[in-house]
Amino acid sequence: MSRSAVRLSIVISSFLSVLLFAPLNSGAQEVFEYRHVKGDQWHLTSVVDEEVLINGDSLYNTEILDKISVKVLEGEGEDGVLWNRYRIAEKALNSNLYAWSEEYDVEYHRDIHGRLSGIGPESPVPTVRDLPVYPDTVLVPGDTWTEEGVELFNLEPGFGIDELIRIRFPAMYEYQGKENLDERNLDKILITYSYSWQPDPGLLQRMSSYVEYPLKISGDFTQEVWWDENAGRNYAATGQFSYTYYMSSGDAITFRGESRGKAYYAEVLNKDAIVKDVEGMADNNISAEATELGVSISLENIHFVPDEAVMLPGEELKLKGIGELLRRYPERDVLVIGHTARVNSESDGQLLSEQRAATVARYLVDNGIRRDTQIVTRGMGNKDPIGDNSTEEGRRKNRRVEIIILEN
Repeated sequence: MSRSAVRLSIVISSFLSVLLFAPLNSGAQEVFEYRHVKGDQWHLTSVVDEEVLINGDSLYNTEILDKISVKVLEGEGEDGVLWNRYRIAEKALNSNLYAWSEEYDVEYHRDIHGRLSGIGPESPVPTVRDLPVYPDTVLVPGDTWTEEGVELFNLEPGFGIDELIRIRFPAMYEYQGKENLDERNLDKILITYSYSWQPDPGLLQRMSSYVEYPLKISGDFTQEVWWDENAGRNYAATGQFSYTYYMSSGDAITFRGESRGKAYYAEVLNKDAIVKDVEGMADNNISAEATELGVSISLENIHFVPDEAVMLPGEELKLKGIGELLRRYPERDVLVIGHTARVNSESDGQLLSEQRAATVARYLVDNGIRRDTQIVTRGMGNKDPIGDNSTEEGRRKNRRVEIIILEN
């Protein structure tokens, strides 16, 4: 997976987008201030379509799905403390499903204008900070302002370099007035920024011990952000980007593409009610429990063709009841996790667990139970047993698929 694509997916999810537009209202006058109220929670979904090029020649295309859970830990309407969980997934080759890739948690302070503080020095997220930042003035359409933003590049995943680069840049803003999206009367802001970075002598010396390292990073970015005055937060965003690593080897690695994202608001999940509904299915192979993530529904001993990801005839009936339950919560994201039993020491079953999770997810998508952007698959192999692998009963419990209805 492109680690830079992960970075860009995280970037756009901080702002967010949608598609229906109406004429701008040139008479709007607004003051933009974030409102933080303890206990508020929502999630952000964004998709990045990215092309990667080396020396101008296309290498590959990728599609990244980013889910960010947000919860306000402290706040009384003005400045606040927020917690974010970033879940990153990539659309697998030859598949229309998104497979889990990375996960990060971070806590930070945000003031009413959008400036962040209190983030640990080692945290790679949020990758773009202090963007957008809104001025402490009344704005009318056509007003412009400039604020400094910061972008982080983590060189360890892509290049094996233990460095976290911070690039500061001036971001140019223009308030463009009111616009209707999703039957909401929102405010549209255009943001553009660019930069050209080179390492200082100390960093250059540290990186020179590696086989290959960047001598320069340059980029150009455009964001269209829609502000939700009623919620006191950004609702949607689209973006266009192009940035290039100029490497010590002489290669130029370019990442370019588009991103789109949106915020989703939902009531607190009634976990106990869902667990009770699952228990009412009267199937001893299906169980449920409330967890930190949401509600985990475990399908134990779901039967597949040995060493394959094809369900045996009749096994889809086990999914039918689960599917009907999921239809009652159409806006909730779902995580499907595959598990295998340890039968020998030659394989940990990782690939097989990923494939079996994808089989279950494919059923949910093909039957219209979830959109592809609402579901992520993950394989755990045999690393998370709930039974004794030395017994058939234990292995039966370990050969399972979890369907997690996510809280946020």
